[in-house]
Amino acid sequence: MDAAPSPPSAPALPHSELYEVPLSPRGPPLPPPAGAAEEERQREGEGFANYAEFLLTSVGYCVGLGNVVVFPGRVYNYGGGTFLVCYFIWLFVLGVPLYAHDLKVGQFYRRGAYGSFLAMSPRLWGVGAGHVVIAVLMIAYFNTIIGWALLYLYYSFSSPLPWAGNTRKFFYEDIVGASTGLGDVHGMNWPVFGANGAAWLVTCLVLIKGVQSGGKVVYVTVILPYVCIVALIVKGAMMPGGTDGIRAYLEVDVAKFADYETWARSATQIFYSMGVAMGAIVTFGSLQQKSNQNYHRDGAMIPIINSLTSFLGGFAIFPMLGYLSQSTGTPIDELDLSGFGITFVAYTEALASFPQGAAQAFSVVFFLMIVTLGIDTQIGVTESVITFVKELPVFKSWSGPWVTVFTCLVGFGLSLPCTTDAGYYYVTLLWDYGNFMSMFIVAGCSILGSAYLAGINWHHRASQELRGKGENPLLLFWWRSVCPILCFALFGVALVGLIPYPTSLGYFGPGTGGFPTWAQVVSGVLNFGPSLLVVIGVALPGCALPSAWSWCFKASSRASGSREIQLSPLTSIRRKASEQYGALRE
Repeated sequence: MDAAPSPPSAPALPHSELYEVPLSPRGPPLPPPAGAAEEERQREGEGFANYAEFLLTSVGYCVGLGNVVVFPGRVYNYGGGTFLVCYFIWLFVLGVPLYAHDLKVGQFYRRGAYGSFLAMSPRLWGVGAGHVVIAVLMIAYFNTIIGWALLYLYYSFSSPLPWAGNTRKFFYEDIVGASTGLGDVHGMNWPVFGANGAAWLVTCLVLIKGVQSGGKVVYVTVILPYVCIVALIVKGAMMPGGTDGIRAYLEVDVAKFADYETWARSATQIFYSMGVAMGAIVTFGSLQQKSNQNYHRDGAMIPIINSLTSFLGGFAIFPMLGYLSQSTGTPIDELDLSGFGITFVAYTEALASFPQGAAQAFSVVFFLMIVTLGIDTQIGVTESVITFVKELPVFKSWSGPWVTVFTCLVGFGLSLPCTTDAGYYYVTLLWDYGNFMSMFIVAGCSILGSAYLAGINWHHRASQELRGKGENPLLLFWWRSVCPILCFALFGVALVGLIPYPTSLGYFGPGTGGFPTWAQVVSGVLNFGPSLLVVIGVALPGCALPSAWSWCFKASSRASGSREIQLSPLTSIRRKASEQYGALRE
């Protein structure tokens, strides 16, 4: 008996028509074609010219001030080798999966963080917006720190070094000009204002043509810090007391393994160091050439390079601290190893004790390393914000350079409070307490959204298009279960008071420089603002920015007097896809 004829199959949707598809009424969204958007990027000259530029830019973004300014101090304060063990465990348990996930999203959708997560699901627009807000908060203060390093670099050519004799006084009074607290603002610190402006000018010029121009600069700004690190390691190894510093760096305090704060701090360091939840990883993935895409390879290699650089950087810092301890008779644990003190107070004191000539030479090497490390990170975060601005319909008519100039001017304006005489406290507030809790929520919800709103089918289809085969089952399990649980657990640890607000940050004695109540409220708003956007996005998917901004695209033909309204690109694509799904259901 002949089999009953099968019903005619629905016509296949053209791949080019499925770019940015909302949730299907019958399941997860179909994958958009990466090729169409990639061709558009290549026409506009926006993508990386080759794999080397992508790799160097990504490494430069991750390897930043946190590797030198924060990492060594945290290693020493939380058990030395114990912290290192916890740090590398977190690297493979959480860091590598999160980085690979963000690369996958960017490579697949070929957009920045906001556009990619909106395309994945309308309910994830808040996740994308959270990435952007965290990035904006970072660019608001980061160039000020680079400005401090630029001033030190300038003074490094002086003989004798101006900070010799009292490094604390030089940093707090002559460089940052610290007042007695956040509310004690008397005016601008003009040297910091100028150095901050110079850092923003460099950022703007590097990104004026996108990563096409920035990709060339990283050959210098990424490779040069490694040369400086090696030079400092060699010098430190030759100094008396250097081995004592290395011993303090690597010594394992077994009791610290039972301290939850050691695990929490090392996990936080992974987030800060890799730049998770700031949109830059997604943006870099979207700008990578399709022929070089491999988010499994790059998602493991780049975080490992970053962490090994942090480990290597410790060998550049601690021998100098050992030398300083021996030459001054001060135990290492009594040196200023917290916050910016390890870089601008303790290390500069060691440099000042060198013979004339060597002191200037190694000061130039050290602060040149700090400046280039910072610029690389600032470039990555700013490019993430620029990509978001370009995706807004109201800026579609703007050329790329003008969008870059506009974004950098806004960033410079946001950084102005950090260039006042209370700027040190504003930088500390944003650096240590500004958005660290939202990073956990945004990262956890981004990976949770792809796992459950987009679904396993999306992961397999995206992997099939990007790698030619389905997703690794173990990685899928990790994304669906382990990573979200760990991210939310870290948020809970931070929420119960892992980092209490200090009562004193001031240089002028106890009780000065602490965070008043209004500053703690501002910090809470900054911390929970991006997280609140995630919740709003899930509850109100119709509030996505492209829908709200569609009014910017008026009549398509004013000359003919047409009153036809032209929808924003994202809105029109979603509407067209919905009509096609409706035709298939019928």
